[in-house]
Amino acid sequence: MADSKTPLQQPFPLRHTEEILPKVDRFCVLPTAAHLKKTTLFGIPLCSSLTGQEMDDDTLEFYINSGISELEHTMDLHITPVRFRETHDYRSQSFTWSYNYMKLDHPNILHVHKVELSFSNNQEADGFVQFPNEFVYVKPQEGTLQLVPAFGTSLSGFLLSAFSGTQFHALRAIGVTDFPGGIRVEYTAGFAPDKVPYLICQAIEIMAAINVLSALGPVLFPQTSSSIGIDGTSQSVGTFGPKHLNDRLVQLEQERERVMKALSGYYQRNFLVDWL
Repeated sequence: MADSKTPLQQPFPLRHTEEILPKVDRFCVLPTAAHLKKTTLFGIPLCSSLTGQEMDDDTLEFYINSGISELEHTMDLHITPVRFRETHDYRSQSFTWSYNYMKLDHPNILHVHKVELSFSNNQEADGFVQFPNEFVYVKPQEGTLQLVPAFGTSLSGFLLSAFSGTQFHALRAIGVTDFPGGIRVEYTAGFAPDKVPYLICQAIEIMAAINVLSALGPVLFPQTSSSIGIDGTSQSVGTFGPKHLNDRLVQLEQERERVMKALSGYYQRNFLVDWL
């Protein structure tokens, strides 16, 4: 039986409900080796000039995975869905005044599976209070969560029902209002497999192509210039291979900078503060 969870939150377009005609295809699946050969690496001879060995798909898949990992580390943005289990500090005033506002460790939230209270270090044991998922209010892109009483409940009743455990009353009796790691949250972050934005896929392709050409460029595009001298007459012969490689790498780096700037503007939401 699948565990219950909050409704799906699509990180892009943020808070959209439906497509309005004319429909625009905004999503794609993650790049494959075959796709990379048809797009970013189109026209590149993926063959060793020394041995004649062709680059196989497994090699390209390695660089695609490397590009995904680089993007995740650079943007702090998980691409494929990943499930997390985190602990956050319990503060009683947060429940009273801010609906237990929490900043989770990872943005791009798809689902929240569980929010519970536990004053135990046993991570395998269930918490003594598990909040209903209809109480869980999520801002997926910001990676924040709040507990908002559902319709038909009151804030006072919400607090009293939540804190009915003997552990909590024992802590209150001795004046403890804060508890490290008292809140546990399980959630999934990332993009649904068939809902990866095109710009994300483009960034992965560019990074994969840069890694391929940077690591294997000298093998794919060797320096073949030669010089011949006879009786005081000299002649040089060369190919455009190395220059083409360098030009392509420069172009890809420029595309990478442009794409990453666009992604940062949407997913990291940079703000300029000019007065405090």
